[in-house]
Amino acid sequence: MSSNTFLFLFVLCLLFGSLVSAQSSNKGLIFEGVYTLDLASNLKGGLDQGSAYLGNIDLIFTFDTEKFGFWKNGRFFVYLLNNHGNSLSDLIGDFQVVNNIEANSNSRLYEFWYEHHLENIKITIGQHNLNSIFAISESGLFFINSSFGIQPDISANVSSSIFPLAGLGAIISLKINSNLQFNNGIYDGDPGSETSNPNSLQWSLNKTDGAFFIHELVYEKKKDSSVNSIYKLGLWNHIQKQIFDGFVQYNSQGIYFIGEKKIFQLEDDVKRVNFFTQVGFSLNQYNPVKSYWGGGFVYHGIFLNRENDAGGIAIAHSRFSDYYQSQFSMDKLQSETALEISYEFVFSNPLVLKPNVQYIINPGTNTSIPNALMALVRMSYSW
Repeated sequence: MSSNTFLFLFVLCLLFGSLVSAQSSNKGLIFEGVYTLDLASNLKGGLDQGSAYLGNIDLIFTFDTEKFGFWKNGRFFVYLLNNHGNSLSDLIGDFQVVNNIEANSNSRLYEFWYEHHLENIKITIGQHNLNSIFAISESGLFFINSSFGIQPDISANVSSSIFPLAGLGAIISLKINSNLQFNNGIYDGDPGSETSNPNSLQWSLNKTDGAFFIHELVYEKKKDSSVNSIYKLGLWNHIQKQIFDGFVQYNSQGIYFIGEKKIFQLEDDVKRVNFFTQVGFSLNQYNPVKSYWGGGFVYHGIFLNRENDAGGIAIAHSRFSDYYQSQFSMDKLQSETALEISYEFVFSNPLVLKPNVQYIINPGTNTSIPNALMALVRMSYSW
């Protein structure tokens, strides 16, 4: 299928979804759409000063099998994605990627999967973004730097089923009790690249691609029926033949921890402060990122007359492995750090504006690149 044909079908789905969204939810079909536009500038440092725009269109269809008159406890999920615009990291030269919607300009079938519930077990199979279940921090998603969405100790070290290219996978989630859940996933070890699989329509499972296994134990602590804190401990293993300086390696592993907690909250839950932290370690000496730490605060309802607004500050720090540093003859870097400040103005349910400032210390892998100061405004409209 050509890119033009896929784009045409993408537009048709957009029109169809807009027509059915108002009255379809009771009939088993739910449509959601979001358009995101970033206007950004690298103000100082980095590789070059300049401006860029980045656009992202999300179209999501959820089909409830019971409401359609078929079987109970099942749902199909279809997620179409379009990215367009320029590269911000080309101006900054950073490693962690300052913008979480940066991708090649393409329309793609991002996700397509089926989910079924069996008492305390949930089974999901299909083309699936692992970061929608694993290694995700709800407070971290408030921020724009990519590291707060999917940690670089995973995304930068091995090929995995994440934005913007999801692969085939199967997930089994076991709810042990009201507080404890155990998630297990297996994914295609190499979903391809944005160049080789631009529309995410090429599926292959073979020995060469290998497999990506991930396991996560989730503990939730509730207070007055709402989640007050959540802790996640994860282990991943990537099986694929790789050659480093003539040495053949088949396995790459890592561990991670994510914690979130409400440290301040009023009775109505409108005014609250959430703290989150992310920690990850590579158990393989050849992976680029040896360790990662990120964390920050999100303050909801800062101003009395704007209770839906939120502001936050966060830091992401990636430390490079000795092997990765050895690939550069000079100006070796040990780490890259991103500082981010963001504020979200919620003007109405569909319209949100988010000014954002990031300062990147030691961008990329070359100390000759000066620290960069980036600013952007994100506009999101949902329907």
